[in-house]
Amino acid sequence: MIPEPVRIALDAMRANPLRTFLSTLGVMIGVAALVAILALSDGLERYSREQIEQTTDLQTIILASKSVDVVDGVAIRRNDPVEFSEEDARELARALGPIGARTTVFATGSGWATVPEDTAQHATLATATMPAAEAMLPRPLAAGRFLVAADVSGDSSVAVVSAALAEALDHDADTADRIGSQFLWNDTTWRIVGVTADHPGDRMNRAWIPFTPRNVRLLDPGGRRPASLGIRAESVESLPEATAAIEHWLEGRIGTSWNEKVNLASNRQRIDQVRQAMLVFKLVLGAIAGISLLVGGIGIMNVLLASVSERTREIGMRKAAGARARDISLQFLIESLAISGFGSLLGILLGMAGASAVAAVVRRLTEAPVHAAFTWESVAFAAGAALLVGLGFGTWPARRAARLSPIEALRHE
Repeated sequence: MIPEPVRIALDAMRANPLRTFLSTLGVMIGVAALVAILALSDGLERYSREQIEQTTDLQTIILASKSVDVVDGVAIRRNDPVEFSEEDARELARALGPIGARTTVFATGSGWATVPEDTAQHATLATATMPAAEAMLPRPLAAGRFLVAADVSGDSSVAVVSAALAEALDHDADTADRIGSQFLWNDTTWRIVGVTADHPGDRMNRAWIPFTPRNVRLLDPGGRRPASLGIRAESVESLPEATAAIEHWLEGRIGTSWNEKVNLASNRQRIDQVRQAMLVFKLVLGAIAGISLLVGGIGIMNVLLASVSERTREIGMRKAAGARARDISLQFLIESLAISGFGSLLGILLGMAGASAVAAVVRRLTEAPVHAAFTWESVAFAAGAALLVGLGFGTWPARRAARLSPIEALRHE
């Protein structure tokens, strides 16, 4: 059975459908704008995170041994630098668990890359590493494969090369045709098994080879540069947690003075800046949408104040019949909540449709894979904000109606 205040409020709304619709329209537009902005900002945030993961090293943490001390401007080699190994990489991976998506050990060196039938030399930076380093490549693979466990255990002379090096070694071949070809680096023959994607802003000649004792000696014949550890955090948000876990592991591995022997390089500050920028972007757009929702609330208050004036005699009759002030107040609050609730429902549907349409236009114009991201949290927030606005802006008309004197109300024309 419908309570009496609710029934009277609904009857009043049905008696003036045009006015009810116009008051609902403001809330509907406000909620639609809020839902659309939240969905688009969530979609842009998701797209930005994907771009960060695929094209930047913001989620990468490097542990490098301090092999020299600088005294009076002179670099003096340390006698006992920390040596990281494959076992260290495995232990750190276990310590990180799901926080660190990839953990690897690597060593770097430079040299000249050539092909047997050509005398041209190409300065190349080579990195000996493990299969887990695929997640840390500056560009995804365009052809072939990355290093696998068999390459490391079998001491294979295979290499994954950058697009720039592949092109320098063979100008005429297509990317896929370069798989299986050979080149010389540091007097050793290497067979290409993978090529990274090309990028106009990255033309460095690079090669990735298996992390084996032989290859590490080729990279650094004098043994002056100890191997380093690379960790790829699972997500942007997990970087602080991963950094804390790595510091705890270093304390157990080296001691509390580990920072005197190891450099821990991360992009935590840049990550914090990215997260703050995303939050500010969402808050600013949400505030703009909130203004339109407040305008809708003012519309509800104006309609209800007009309704109080028109129904003054009715209110007086109800009070004379025994209605309490809170019954009158509840009636107008229910009417306000009904208007805002119905407007929020229509606004949510309109906002979803609008956000999807805008995302489709953006994809067509920019070819960026941007999609509207709808979450229950965003929808619930928009609906809750609409109901809160309806409750807030309906309070004054409800209190005004409840305070009317029955005698004065009955005498009202």
